[in-house]
Amino acid sequence: MNEKTKINNDLNDIFEQGKSKNNNYNNQNKWKEQNEKRKELYKKITDASFNIVKDSNLFKEYLNVLSRFYKYSVGNCMLILESEPNAKQIKSEQDWIDKGYDKLEGAKAIIILEPNKSNGKIYYNPKEEYDISQTNAPIPKEKNYTAREITSALFTMCKAEREVVDILPNGEKGSQYVESENKLYICKGLKPEYVAKTVIQEFLKSEMQGMEQSEMNEFKTYCISYMMCRKYGIDVTGFEFTELPQELVNQKDSKNIRQELEGIRQDFETLSTKVNEYFIQEEKIKKNKEQGR
Repeated sequence: MNEKTKINNDLNDIFEQGKSKNNNYNNQNKWKEQNEKRKELYKKITDASFNIVKDSNLFKEYLNVLSRFYKYSVGNCMLILESEPNAKQIKSEQDWIDKGYDKLEGAKAIIILEPNKSNGKIYYNPKEEYDISQTNAPIPKEKNYTAREITSALFTMCKAEREVVDILPNGEKGSQYVESENKLYICKGLKPEYVAKTVIQEFLKSEMQGMEQSEMNEFKTYCISYMMCRKYGIDVTGFEFTELPQELVNQKDSKNIRQELEGIRQDFETLSTKVNEYFIQEEKIKKNKEQGR
């Protein structure tokens, strides 16, 4: 090896070492920056957990977000609420580009926490996403269903016996599930919207058969009924959240608040999935009939 070649090799080694150190420095800075952002997001989630259970209007807004983003974690729904409460569909900038759309100038990112698995552990990293309203993508028209259609879907899924009556066993009007009889009573002659609202709650009670009757479980069915009506375009007038369960209001640990809210989210996701599957199947049956199959 001549002297010139040796010098060039030494210079290349020095360059590569410097490049490696620079990359390590950049990676460390990126990690520190991500860690700071992660801490900031966790702080927002903690604050939001306490705030929404002490403000009835804010809690209702949270349910509105959850009704659209029920596949997201409770914490991420809180972050969406804080950034863009009217968001309908969020994706990363690259995901929108892949679909052929661009974000609008001045669009402000909604930052959520994305789970990433590494070495058998789950880490949550900050991720920037944008609502469809912040892009040039057309906003799809929402599909609404009538109260009768929603009630029919629930009746199809309901395992309890049903009986139409003039007045419920408890002396009121609407719907009532009696666990000892495993029977769902429905009053006749009522407006479909009112029947749908009460049937959702009583259907959920039939699904929760055997569970302890508590203020929290009653509240859970009430929240899910509200979100189902919001999701499927049924009038939500009359739903009030002025008195939240003391189990939530007096909670000192934000994680416990989110744990209770996670139960609501999971049950809502389960019910929504079942209802969606019902309507998909009904649509297939309708198309087959139209095509004479």
